Amino acid sequence: MPASPQPPGQSPLATQLAVLKALIMRELHVRFGRDNIGYLWLIGEPMMLATVISTVHYVASVDEGFTSLAPFPFTLVGYCLFIIFRGIFNRAEGAIEGNSSLFHHKMIKPIDIMIAKAVIECLGCVSSLIVLLTIGILLGIADPPARPLYLMFGALLVTWWSFALSLIVAGVTYGSHALGRFVHPISYFMVPLSGAFWTMSFLPLKFRAFMAWNPMATMFEIARYGQFRWASADYMFPEYAIAVCAGLTFVGLVLIRKLKYKLQVS
Repeated sequence: MPASPQPPGQSPLATQLAVLKALIMRELHVRFGRDNIGYLWLIGEPMMLATVISTVHYVASVDEGFTSLAPFPFTLVGYCLFIIFRGIFNRAEGAIEGNSSLFHHKMIKPIDIMIAKAVIECLGCVSSLIVLLTIGILLGIADPPARPLYLMFGALLVTWWSFALSLIVAGVTYGSHALGRFVHPISYFMVPLSGAFWTMSFLPLKFRAFMAWNPMATMFEIARYGQFRWASADYMFPEYAIAVCAGLTFVGLVLIRKLKYKLQVS
């Protein structure tokens, strides 16, 4: 890890990227090690979970005779993107305390830790989605994305939303284990509320207006619009999702910035 001020002749951006690269490699080593398949667990772990869930939904749908909605890619897209949220959000609690030994390096700040964790979760889950979707296409149980850019945009929004919330969680729960205990239950409640496993067109009319205020529902609608040709754009509100993510990011950055005073005291 870098332990000195910015090297001579190196731009601040290059220095920051070098710090993030070092933190990402350190996080990969701590989480997965170099034994067996090593860093490939970054993709392998979400792949195994997504494969089981998507296959179960596909088999159940075939047994019931409901295959018109392409259950494998429908569940795969929803679950892989939800894993991004779950991984970033759940790992935010205790992230700063767990890496407190790194802060004697002057170039490393709490925000760098959070960015590195978010990048790892996003790359792992998106890579798993690409690999499994390719296998589904080859097996004839999935079609190529109808609008790939919308699918990636949906994944990017989910990552941004999750990162913004992780900043808030890290700032609020630092030094408070009682508050940290609420993080995992909240992620469980978000499973049915997120829109990962249903689409707005499936909901009764009286619930659609209410769920339209849920930013995650819009993000998953955008992702499904990117994957499926039959998906509707009627319930996509990207401007609203971007505004919410930007507002939460600002709040999170303020909370994270305040941590530096607590870190200096400790």
